[in-house]
Amino acid sequence: MFQLRQLKIFVAAAETLSFTQAAKRVHLSQPSVTEQVQALEQSVGHPLFIRQNNRLRLTAAGERLASRARELLAMADDTLREARDDAGDQGGTIRVAAPQTLCTCLLLPQLLRFADSHPGTQVSIQERNSFATAQAVLGGTADFGVVHGWPANDANLHADILARDMPVVVMPLGHPLNQASGIRPDALAAFPLIATMEGCRYREYLDALVQESSVRPRIRAEADSVPALMRMVSAGLGVSILPSMAVDADATGARVEWRPLSTLGDGLPICLLTSARAPARHVAAFIDVIRLAATRSDESMPAVDMKHRAGRVAIAK
Repeated sequence: MFQLRQLKIFVAAAETLSFTQAAKRVHLSQPSVTEQVQALEQSVGHPLFIRQNNRLRLTAAGERLASRARELLAMADDTLREARDDAGDQGGTIRVAAPQTLCTCLLLPQLLRFADSHPGTQVSIQERNSFATAQAVLGGTADFGVVHGWPANDANLHADILARDMPVVVMPLGHPLNQASGIRPDALAAFPLIATMEGCRYREYLDALVQESSVRPRIRAEADSVPALMRMVSAGLGVSILPSMAVDADATGARVEWRPLSTLGDGLPICLLTSARAPARHVAAFIDVIRLAATRSDESMPAVDMKHRAGRVAIAK
């Protein structure tokens, strides 16, 4: 018979498709993760992963077990949470997933303020890309998530807009665009662009924005992270377009400047992702804090009212 601990390790491996990355997520050594997955495979009676050229791929049995394992882990978490609530425990753990930019510029500042005055709950902030954030919420390994842009449609995933993040043009110090009275997408055609890799939410956003230009700018280089992109811009390889929060989070240390982009769009939405399960009181309270902070970053957005159960809530560092 398998254990919940084994299922948690297996789900981490299934989501990352890497025993090394799964080990980091569950705070174990890579050999320990491999051993636990092998033990689970023996219990199931089927291989769960195809191992080829140092890469992992789920087998059909692995796909089925991953789906059921997420449900079981979520049920276990709900059971423990309800028992704590019934016992009057106002503490617990808040698990929130988000991409690196939103972890840095939105979640952490609110956590640091909230933690000092609410010392009863642990907070686990999981840095994930947008797809993995949605999967963590669906699978019950995160209580909620925050992402730039809309996630893929899923009947079990609820998404609503917290705010909209407006685009900025990032450029090296002293760049000619910094003297422009207003920067339109057409003005970017004269300069090479630095973009994040295809498939990245920010790359999709850039591609949508440059559609407003009569001449499509030339993409000169790509980067797999915002910090790397900022360093490339700082080195003079080109300019880039990013949501303003991405610049605020990662510009420190890069010698760049940025100006608002005049665009017809409403900005990139910042979405809160939740599952169909009602959040515990301490989770609901932190969600309210994040809602308020995100709305303040976009004053044109009306405040979103989300009714939760009342109760004193504590959050610890």
